[in-house]
Amino acid sequence: MNESPHPKQQAFTLFTWTIFTAALLVPTAVWANNIGWSLSSVSLYSFFPLLGLIAWMMMWTHYASGAFRITNAGLKKPNHYSKVSNYIVLAAIVLHPGLLALAAFQASGALPPFSLYDYRSDLMLAVLLGTVGWFIFISYEYFSRAKNKPWVKKLGPAISISQSLAMILIFIHGLQLGADLGGGWFRGLWIVYGALLLPCFYIIHKADFTKPSEK
Repeated sequence: MNESPHPKQQAFTLFTWTIFTAALLVPTAVWANNIGWSLSSVSLYSFFPLLGLIAWMMMWTHYASGAFRITNAGLKKPNHYSKVSNYIVLAAIVLHPGLLALAAFQASGALPPFSLYDYRSDLMLAVLLGTVGWFIFISYEYFSRAKNKPWVKKLGPAISISQSLAMILIFIHGLQLGADLGGGWFRGLWIVYGALLLPCFYIIHKADFTKPSEK
């Protein structure tokens, strides 16, 4: 007979799937409200920002969940959480600039990277920060698949720190460019999410240099 999960594991599983659901539903609801809940008004230009919000908030769940596990020995990742959330993040970070590039090409025939920068040339620095963050996130897909290579293991802490840097860059990128953040409660929530990353960074990177096996 299979033993029932420990109450602490059950609570952690509930916590993880709750923040996972929030990472999908909250930005989607804010975005839908901004377009008046009318699918007829959706265009590539209006849709691609949603994917950026979902990607960052889903990555945030990795940090929150990971920090919680590190500080509570014995907890395991919920079944299917990593695989499902990683697929969502990868799809979102690829489609976020991809749909913008497609929309710009349809509108003017312009090609990236120039079309991406022309879209918000008034906030070029924010666009550049987002671009750097995007490349760092994409690089992790390679490192995760080559994690057993000796040189990747040696660079493990640096790779982990680079991902946190990307989270900061995308946070600023979203704060400056995210029309869906607006000036209301969701912008405040975005800032709260960003602030909560700081203790997560501390916990995770301390473990990177002291007890990597706990991650």
